[in-house]
Amino acid sequence: MRCYFSFLAVGFLALQFTTPLRADDADGARAVIDKAIKAMGGEEKLGKFKNHTWKNKGTWYGMGDGVPYTASYAVAWPDKFRFEVEGGFMTVVLDGDKGWMQAMGDTREMSKEELAQQKEEVYSSHVTTLTPLKDKAFMLSLTGETKVDDKPAVGVKVSHKDHQDVILYFDKDSGLLVKSERKAKVPEEGNKEVTQENLYTDYQDVEGAKLPMKMTILRDGKKYVEGENFEIKPVEKHDDKTFAKP
Repeated sequence: MRCYFSFLAVGFLALQFTTPLRADDADGARAVIDKAIKAMGGEEKLGKFKNHTWKNKGTWYGMGDGVPYTASYAVAWPDKFRFEVEGGFMTVVLDGDKGWMQAMGDTREMSKEELAQQKEEVYSSHVTTLTPLKDKAFMLSLTGETKVDDKPAVGVKVSHKDHQDVILYFDKDSGLLVKSERKAKVPEEGNKEVTQENLYTDYQDVEGAKLPMKMTILRDGKKYVEGENFEIKPVEKHDDKTFAKP
């Protein structure tokens, strides 16, 4: 009985000292998101990219020295993703609750930790498409103003009961998304937790939607990936093999 009442006491204290999200704060955050969606072409134009493919070329700094790469991608939001480096070096596939990794022709299922991390990676990317945030399942709050690339930006924290928080930063003038930030675990480094920042630049028109062509990824402030997108194409329906085991 003592444990039971202790549990009730902790729950009561949590209710007492948890500050609810203010309505004006949530409304302000949603106004920022609405402005960004409009700046990027509107819901209808962005909705065409729920399923799409693209290519990316750039430099990977995961081992210290920069390694050039060219890769192909495919997504079917919210939980299907394929990434393939040219030359057969690596392929990563997420299909809902299943995931595989292929390196130099050797294919294996993702470990529990790798699968969890990949799900969060895809979730955070899905969040940056912005239109899903119209759903009330996402809790939004303002984090205040800061500077991104020496320009004023407004931060919005995105919370969801099934995922880690993601903070999105929007250019104060244009309304465009300029940065996302989250905590990430790196399986190849013993699940070390890092702060990952994705920087978005060089917005261009793609079939009526305004999309970033360049992205830089920082981990704990150090450059991890620097890449440029091209051949972005919406897809009516992906081939069944796209998200199958490679």
